[in-house]
Amino acid sequence: MRSSPGCGGPADQMIQVMDLQELAEQWVADYDRHQPGARLASEVLTLTVEEAYRLQMEAARLREARGEPVAGYKIGCLSAAIQTQFGLDQPVFGHIYQTEVYPSGVVLDPARHENLAIEGEFGVRLAEDIPDSNWLRAHADQVLATAFPVIELHNYVFRNTPHCAQELIANNALHAGVVLPQFEPSARDARALLDGRIEIVRNGEVLGLASGQALPEFPFGSIIRLADHLARFGRRLRRGQLILTGSPLALYPVFEGDRIEVTSGGLGVAARVKGRPQ
Repeated sequence: MRSSPGCGGPADQMIQVMDLQELAEQWVADYDRHQPGARLASEVLTLTVEEAYRLQMEAARLREARGEPVAGYKIGCLSAAIQTQFGLDQPVFGHIYQTEVYPSGVVLDPARHENLAIEGEFGVRLAEDIPDSNWLRAHADQVLATAFPVIELHNYVFRNTPHCAQELIANNALHAGVVLPQFEPSARDARALLDGRIEIVRNGEVLGLASGQALPEFPFGSIIRLADHLARFGRRLRRGQLILTGSPLALYPVFEGDRIEVTSGGLGVAARVKGRPQ
């Protein structure tokens, strides 16, 4: 992954950050006050991409230790729409926490987020442990338990200009939660769903409509990339984990009182942003 121009610098000019645990503790404290990365804006400029991921992993360890289990993972910046919007050219990965998994119909509190924004995308739940990406390629027909449209929540904030890959990674790929449908179709229905189109509607207005085919090698290409990424850190995908496979559409800001719906293949998921009366 490239660093955007102005983010970091030549290797011989980089400040080496020695204590990622201390930075992770600071990041978690900022996240708790709904300002993720606020006091790390300058520090992330000194990180390599590898260090930024290690910071994210350490933050995940801290959150798990205090009772926030990792429910799965996300992959982002796959589609041309998102890469253009963010000014990046490679995918990024992040953690999903069980404490931030919500049911369809949830009322979201914008005060718990910084510049709340959403994506509509496909989520899948894994049917098997995945030892590595080679196993996944050989057993693709065994991987998916369920597949369904979701609303992914984001803290849509960059504190460095131009946008910086390290900042995006350190901030858990902007992930701030996910809204799931009431029903998760089984793998028998997954192929029809994944081959369908996904639509995002805000207050009755269609914001975007696209197919999963806008994502490279969808959906297994996303899971293969994620399996290879986790292997670099001694981790692997597990049965029952939730995977967000990437959005074929842009990221959309939402505001007080907005109602958001994401639909595909006759299945939908909805959320409302707390605010003015509907």
